[in-house]
Amino acid sequence: MEIEQVFLKLFGRNLISYKKLENGQVIGSGILNPILDRIVVYRLIFMLLLQANFYKQYNNIGKWKGKYQVANTFAPPVGSKPMFRALKGLIKSQLMPFPFPLAMTFAVTFNCQCNCVHCSAGKHFRKDQKELTTEEAKKLIDDAQELGVSIIAFTGGEPLLRKDLFELISYVDDKKAMPVMFTNGEFLTDENVEKLADAGLYSVFLSIDSPNPEEHDTLRGRPGLFEIAIEGLLKAKSKGIFAGFSSYATRTGADRDIYQQLYKYGKELGVQNILLFDCVPTGKMLHDTSEMLTFEQREVLHQFSAEKFRKSELPPLSSQSWQNSVEAYLSGIGCLGANIQFYASAYGEICPCDFAPLSFGNIRKESLKKIWMRMVKHPAYNHRSPFCRMQDSNFRKYYIDPIPDDAYLPYSISKLPSVDYRT
Repeated sequence: MEIEQVFLKLFGRNLISYKKLENGQVIGSGILNPILDRIVVYRLIFMLLLQANFYKQYNNIGKWKGKYQVANTFAPPVGSKPMFRALKGLIKSQLMPFPFPLAMTFAVTFNCQCNCVHCSAGKHFRKDQKELTTEEAKKLIDDAQELGVSIIAFTGGEPLLRKDLFELISYVDDKKAMPVMFTNGEFLTDENVEKLADAGLYSVFLSIDSPNPEEHDTLRGRPGLFEIAIEGLLKAKSKGIFAGFSSYATRTGADRDIYQQLYKYGKELGVQNILLFDCVPTGKMLHDTSEMLTFEQREVLHQFSAEKFRKSELPPLSSQSWQNSVEAYLSGIGCLGANIQFYASAYGEICPCDFAPLSFGNIRKESLKKIWMRMVKHPAYNHRSPFCRMQDSNFRKYYIDPIPDDAYLPYSISKLPSVDYRT
């Protein structure tokens, strides 16, 4: 199955068009594509036009600090300094032979009170290592901002179990980056929410597995969590912190319309954003690909997201299936790993993204910039991919399947073959 998107047509012939193949790759299919795709200025202008169109379709969610309009709570406010830094990073990434990161996901701790069967941070917790100290964490934040990030996402484990979290959030330079947080919601108490607001938290994403409370609690291994978490999220929203859901679409869940139900529930609740990832086999389920979406399911989800964009419907739905679409790839997005994002573990390991458990180095031993450059020059990541690598069977064959079942994550890239999985 192939999907073709036409941008310019004349006398019934496609001049500029792109096909998305079943393996997720995107190829030019128009008459002018072989010429235009080699021209950097064309790619840059096309990207900027698509970016402008996306922002035009977004609705205004609210204002940050009563000044800047917010279109998406995982993107800097419109017109803010972090937003211009992000735009500058996208342009540089088009002009330079390697990309510059726009976001860092920072797992500040792997401690967690839940026992999720699908935990993406599963197998990361280690008793033989100490988590980054406050000073080490602050240096990581400094170095990430120096590298160009405009979003710093605090996650875990459960980030609110780290005592200096509020100090780390407040340490983020709001002229450079916006601090956001992912949480299971149990500790969004009145006191903690007040501290998060005072620290300057921009947005909070509540991890939701199902709009059904009982099913959610079962998957989390934490009875009663759903109701407590929803109550906490609404507290955060009442204090001026933008509130959203973070969830994922599975093969069986898509057949049950779970993500449609979740979107409806979020809309009724008044959340301001919904992030919907594809089910990516990682963490505890690293070698289990049975719940990955089919090509057809991803396309249905992509169209569901695109419809929300076209209608400027609230809350905005940011889906991974849309991020892996033709228009998203051409706008500079595509696979986020080692492209516009990287992941830092609680022990200082640096990986391409939250879901790719491949360590390219540790900030306790060498600089973040050096590790980033090693990552973007590696054969697995020295090219932009329109499709999530962790869902690519060839990528998994070389870089995931060889990881032993009993190995701690992330796994050192030096123990794996240095090959281009596309050949």
